[in-house]
Amino acid sequence: MTNDSVKKSKTTAGAKSSEGVYRNLSAQLEKIWREAVKNTTHAMSKKSHFRYRDSMKNFLWFCAEKYRLQKIANVGEKHLRAYVEYRRQEGISEKTLKNDLAAVRFFHRFTGSRNELPDNRALGLEKTPAGGKDRAWTEEEYRRMLEKAEKLGRTDVVMAMKLARHAGLRIHECTRLTVGHVRDALKDGELEVKGKGGRVRRVPLRLELKMELERFLEERGGTRGEKIFVAPGEKTHRVIKSIQKFIERHREEITDRPITFHGLRHAYAREELACRLEHPEKYGLHRVSPERAAKLEVAELLGHGRPEVTSVYTGK
Repeated sequence: MTNDSVKKSKTTAGAKSSEGVYRNLSAQLEKIWREAVKNTTHAMSKKSHFRYRDSMKNFLWFCAEKYRLQKIANVGEKHLRAYVEYRRQEGISEKTLKNDLAAVRFFHRFTGSRNELPDNRALGLEKTPAGGKDRAWTEEEYRRMLEKAEKLGRTDVVMAMKLARHAGLRIHECTRLTVGHVRDALKDGELEVKGKGGRVRRVPLRLELKMELERFLEERGGTRGEKIFVAPGEKTHRVIKSIQKFIERHREEITDRPITFHGLRHAYAREELACRLEHPEKYGLHRVSPERAAKLEVAELLGHGRPEVTSVYTGK
């Protein structure tokens, strides 16, 4: 094979989108899932099967984006280690991480793979502490970090923080936003967000966020297809790390708690749930169980499909 043929082959392989790879993995998962349900119904509830499937989809989306993984049977130690690091950067708790990995190991058993997956201890997972940590930022922490970012000229950090705090976006969801996404949101009043597993949701724009986005877009400019945080030729993962590192580097000046970018989503979830519980009639929650209905709505705003997930974000 000539050098030109090799280059052409690599270009063709690299052109395959992560969405296409993920669709292929999802089709494989559906077959595995049906087999798993058939063989473990006596040992697991239907609810647990669905919860495991959601966790596995998140993992497969990560593998599709980072590794272009073609077969679930090829999942190995490097994928798990990278996923643990990625989830920790998002501020995910050790308990949630363990649940995610339990789902991966569960489905891996039905692939016929010869790969042995490392246990939690080998991956350096800590013991789950009794009770949950309060990861939501206080308004004082949020205000002081914004002031720090503004003082140092980090408009990207300021805008990303506001998207997380007032729209519940994950850091990688922020970096996917294009000029076109923002323009449409300013026109429609709702921001279309593509989250984990390719799940698309629409988040209502709060007035304060709408004004900030208008100002940010006016200063930035650009064509519809350009990303608002990632400049042409810039690597998305470097932008993500830069924003996360800014918070890590300055948080000791702000608070004595190990706050992370992901904690802003917790603050958003807590506020959205409180509004619905205090004024259920405003949100049309005249149902048998308004609390569960409120949690489901907040879960959907966060890009999840189960009301139980909201409790992870809001705490007791």
